[in-house]
Amino acid sequence: MPAYNCELYIGKAIDSVLCQSYINIELLVADDYSTDQTRKIIESYNDQRIKVFHNSENMGYLKTCNMLVTKASGSFLTFLDADDINHPLRFEKLINHFIIFPKLSCIGSNIVRIDPHGNVISHSDFPHLNIEIKTAFENYRIPCHFSSLLIKMDILEKVGMYNEYWNRIGSEDVYWFSHILHYFKTENLPEELYYYRKHSTSVTATHKDPKAFIGHQLIIHLYKRRLKGKEDYIQSGNWKKADACAKYLMAINKTRLSAIGSIVGFIGISIVAPSLFPQFIRKFVSNWRANFKWT
Repeated sequence: MPAYNCELYIGKAIDSVLCQSYINIELLVADDYSTDQTRKIIESYNDQRIKVFHNSENMGYLKTCNMLVTKASGSFLTFLDADDINHPLRFEKLINHFIIFPKLSCIGSNIVRIDPHGNVISHSDFPHLNIEIKTAFENYRIPCHFSSLLIKMDILEKVGMYNEYWNRIGSEDVYWFSHILHYFKTENLPEELYYYRKHSTSVTATHKDPKAFIGHQLIIHLYKRRLKGKEDYIQSGNWKKADACAKYLMAINKTRLSAIGSIVGFIGISIVAPSLFPQFIRKFVSNWRANFKWT
């Protein structure tokens, strides 16, 4: 549980871990150099299952998660955002599903979306089976809530943890999940076992980098390249090409707004990164025709 300036919610988040029906747990929590009372609230708890690894400077969500994972000693791993809440039976139900279906490596559940006051906003309806989750993901739909996932720790030997390309951008969990989905079987339980709080200061609402708005598209593009045995520029460390892919996708998205602007943007990035041009020209032309009735 990485935590930053969440004094209004951190207590309820911690309580939802400590009151789980499955008690053989450890809660690894780090205050990410908050400026409010978050750290003080964390330290007010006296429970040996809580292990604290506070940051001496603000490291951000991604790096804090990666640091905490290195401290974990359990057989399973899950995240809880410090403003969200677990259902009391969440861990028990997910682990029991692993026992029944030992070939699974990752299990999620449906979620309830709540407002800052805990009022219900909506309910998810995620696909349940592995093939349904893959199909949804490949068609640019969100097939799960990524913090709701419980995974076997040993799969990290294959997929690692969050890639730092996404540091302070977001989508690190979506990219990570794309690798899990590539190599392992995953399912969602139909039960609602996770409560996701939506508010204006949540991590997902405060990203500033423009890549945050095309992150899912970029991840699917690279995921499909991996499925074909082609290079994933983020995985290989070729981040300049990954950035160029992101700019191509931004230009393609502009076809919904401006004919001239989209063409200028697409030509501009094609001059800078001509080797990637063939990957995107068909999609650009298709979008342009669809939005501007060009034949």
